Amino acid sequence: MKTLDLHIIDIVHNSIRAKATEIIIEMVDSEKQDLLSLKIVDNGCGMPKEMMDAINETFYSSRPERKIGMGIALLKFHSELCNGKFHLTSEVGKGTEIYADYQRSHIDLQPKGDLAGCFSNFICQYQDINFIIRYTTDDDYFELSTADVKEVFEGMNLNDVNIINNLKELIAENINPSEEK
Repeated sequence: MKTLDLHIIDIVHNSIRAKATEIIIEMVDSEKQDLLSLKIVDNGCGMPKEMMDAINETFYSSRPERKIGMGIALLKFHSELCNGKFHLTSEVGKGTEIYADYQRSHIDLQPKGDLAGCFSNFICQYQDINFIIRYTTDDDYFELSTADVKEVFEGMNLNDVNIINNLKELIAENINPSEEK
């Protein structure tokens, strides 16, 4: 995976397959701390210890149509490559938490990719899941949830191109303020 948004998409799809009804995506982007971190927490079915051990040690996949899974292994690899830390915790029936951080100034840090597109598509495409997006920088904090968006667009189908584009623009303005038009 070449960009951070692709890691997020992979992990969130794991959460969706685990029947999560709430998925929290938290990012910290701190130039002062030389830190970029990602935490994804879900309330899905969780994993037993044996599965977590297998994920942490191999290219494990629980999907029968796929013999190997590389998503979590690559996230861990990229985090550790950039002088970061990775951890995975899970409890059956409670959910899963994945955390990865990176030295922000590291030469091998992957680009973030289209985070605004990633976040807006999740919120609009999976309306039965409450996504909570939190993005913290040295100077600002942004939070948005599916519940917030549903309140604004009461009764409307969020999977509309105009809503998706407006939401993407709103998110981009708040998580990439220096990249505004």
